[in-house]
Amino acid sequence: LKLPQIQKIMMEFEKQAEIMDMKEELMSDAIDDAMGDEDDEEESDAVVSQVLDELGLTLTDELAS
Repeated sequence: LKLPQIQKIMMEFEKQAEIMDMKEELMSDAIDDAMGDEDDEEESDAVVSQVLDELGLTLTDELAS
């Protein structure tokens, strides 16, 4: 192979590597969004418990009804 051919191959490789990095980032973001954040779930549970406590109820009472 000659130098110009090697340079062309390397440029194409770099381009494809950047495209793959972008796709990986998009997929990671999509998976994170779909799975939700565990901290958000814990925070939501805490808020629900606080509201039920203020109403004098418990989650088990509500589920039993």
